[in-house]
Amino acid sequence: MSRKRIEAPPLTDRSQYRRISQKSVDELNQTLHARINSMVGLDEQLTNKIKQLQSASLTPKDLSSISLSLQDMVCTLQKVSYNEIMYNQLVRENEKLKNEQSYLKAQLFKFNSLIQKMQKEHQVLLEKIKSQEIDINNLNKKLLAEQKVNEETTKKLRRSEQRVQIILESNITLQKDQLKNNLIEALSENEHIKKDAIQKQKDYQKLQMANNVLNQKLQRLNNRFYISGKAQNEEEFIDQEKMVITFTEIPKNFVFRHVFQNQECKQFIQSALEFSTEDFIMHVNSLNQESKKMQLTWLFNHMVNYRDFSLAHNTFIVKLSQLIQLTNFDEMYSFITTLSGFFKVSHMYLWLRDFQTGFFINVSDGKQRKIMCTKGAFRDSLESRESVNKLTAHKHMMYQNDRGEDVFQDNTYIFPVITDQALPAGVIEFSHPTHSNNYSDIQYFASILGLFVKLTIQKIDEDNHQRSLLKQIDILQNEFLKLMKANDKFHFCELVKDMQNKILQLSTSEIVFVEDGCLWKYYKQDIKKLDNIAGVCGQVAINQAPAYFANISRELNYNEIIDMYSIAPIFIYPIIHKNKTYAMIQLSLTNKQIDKYRFKDPLISLTQLSNQARLFCEYVTTAYINRFL
Repeated sequence: MSRKRIEAPPLTDRSQYRRISQKSVDELNQTLHARINSMVGLDEQLTNKIKQLQSASLTPKDLSSISLSLQDMVCTLQKVSYNEIMYNQLVRENEKLKNEQSYLKAQLFKFNSLIQKMQKEHQVLLEKIKSQEIDINNLNKKLLAEQKVNEETTKKLRRSEQRVQIILESNITLQKDQLKNNLIEALSENEHIKKDAIQKQKDYQKLQMANNVLNQKLQRLNNRFYISGKAQNEEEFIDQEKMVITFTEIPKNFVFRHVFQNQECKQFIQSALEFSTEDFIMHVNSLNQESKKMQLTWLFNHMVNYRDFSLAHNTFIVKLSQLIQLTNFDEMYSFITTLSGFFKVSHMYLWLRDFQTGFFINVSDGKQRKIMCTKGAFRDSLESRESVNKLTAHKHMMYQNDRGEDVFQDNTYIFPVITDQALPAGVIEFSHPTHSNNYSDIQYFASILGLFVKLTIQKIDEDNHQRSLLKQIDILQNEFLKLMKANDKFHFCELVKDMQNKILQLSTSEIVFVEDGCLWKYYKQDIKKLDNIAGVCGQVAINQAPAYFANISRELNYNEIIDMYSIAPIFIYPIIHKNKTYAMIQLSLTNKQIDKYRFKDPLISLTQLSNQARLFCEYVTTAYINRFL
C-alpha cells in the first residue's frame, strides 16, 4: 500500500523562527492538523492489515510491502514528532512575541503621550518667542526713533553752542569794555553811597547819643523824685542772680566788674561824672548818712574797677603788640595758647582752616590736631560769622575730630576769625573759665583779639605771597638766561618745558611757530605741521591778543593737529614783534592748581594763576625775540 510522503521542513536557525510572521504560524498549524487527521485513517488501515496478516499466510512479496509500509510509517511518525516539537517551540516563541508586542505597544503609547505633551509645550514656547520677537521689534523701533531724536537734539545743541561761541567771541571785547566802564561807574556810585551812608550813620549816632543823654537825665530826675519819696534797703541794691555787690564793704580778693548790674548805681556813676566839684559836694552834703555811705561806696567801687580794667587793657595791648610781630602760623598757635592766663580760662586754642583739605588745624606742644566743622557750635559760628556763647554747664556738640566722631564740651565760647577770603579763616576757642564773673571780659577782649588775629593772618599770608613771588621771579630770571643760550628752536622748546616745570609744576606747555603762512610745532622728536593758518592758535595769531579757553576742544575752530588737547583751561599767548606774529605759547592751567586753595574764592585763585601764567609767557616772549628775531 503506497501513501504520499510527507516532507519535513528544513532545519533552520532559531533566529529565523523568531522572524516568522503570525500568518506563517497559522499556515503551519493548519498543515499539522491536516496531517494528523490523515494519520488517523492510516491507523485504521494498519489495524486491518494486521488482522489480515494474522488470518492468512504471507508471501515474500507481501512481507516486503509490509516492511516498506512500516518504514514509511516510522518516517512519518518521526516527522510528526519533529513537527510537534517545532510547533510547541513556535507557540512559545509566539507568546513571547505577543508579550513583547504588548510591552512595545505600551511604550509606544507612553512615547506618543510624551510627544503630544512636548508638542504642546513647544507650541507654547513658539508663541512666547513670537511675542518676545514682536516686543523686541517694537523696542528696536522705539530705540531707533529715540536715537534719531537724540541725534537731532545733539545737532541742534552743537549748532546752538557754535552760535553762542561765535556771538561770545564777537562780543567779548565789547563786553569787556562795557563791563569795565560799568564797574568803574558802579564803584564811583558805591563810594558816594558809602560816604552818604557813613555821614548819615554818624548823624544818627550823634542824635542817638543826644537822645540817650536826655533820657538818662530824665531817668535821673525821676529816680531822685522816687528816692526822695521812698527809703531803700541793702537787698534792693544786690543783683541776686549775678551776686554782684555794689555798696557793701570790699572783701579780700574781690574782682569788681566794669559793668554794674544795678541800674540806679549806673545812673549815679554817670551823673557823678557830669557833676562839677561844687555840684558834687553840694549833692553829697544834701544826702542823709545812709545814702551818702551807699553812693560813696558805689563811687569807690567804680574807681577800683576802672583801675583794674585799665591795667587789663594795658596788659592786653602789650600782648597784641607781641601778636602782631609774629611771622608764621606755628608761632600764632603757641602764642594764642599762652593767652589763657590773661582770659582766665583753662585752655584756649586757635583753629585755622586748611584751604587745601577743608580741615581746621591746631598745633599744640609740637602735635598737630585736625577737626571738621561740618556740624556743631563751631559750624554755627562759621556760618553766621558771629560768636557763639556756650558758657553753660550743659554739654554741647562742638565739632568732629579727624575720625568723624562728635566732640561735646561745656563752658565754651567760640569766636570766628573773619578775613578777606570767601570763607572764615578759623575760630578761637575759649574753654572752661576759671572765674564765673569774667564772662563779659571774655566776650569784650575776644572781639579785640579776633581783629588783631585777622590782621596777623593777612600779614603772614601777604609775606608768604611776596616771598613766593620773589622766588618765582628769581627762578624766571635764571631760566631766562638759559633761554638766551638756546642753540635752536627745538632746544628752546625743551628749555621752556623745563622752565614751566619749575614755575607751574602741574601744567603743560607747547610752542606753535608761524612761518610762510603755515603752523608747525615739535611733538615727541617729530614735527606736526598745518599748511595754513587755522585752528584756535591760528585765530589767536590773527587777533594778536592773548586768549583764555575753559574747554578748548569745544571751540568751533579747534584743530587737533596744532591745538593742545586738555580738559583743563588753556592760556594762549602770542609772540608778537613789529606787528607780526611769530609763534604762540600754549599753556594749560590744570584744575589741581586752580583747586589748590579750593576753600578760598575760586575766581581769585584762578586770577592769580592766570597772572602767573602771563608773567611766564612774557619772559619766554622776551627771550624768543632777543634770541631769534
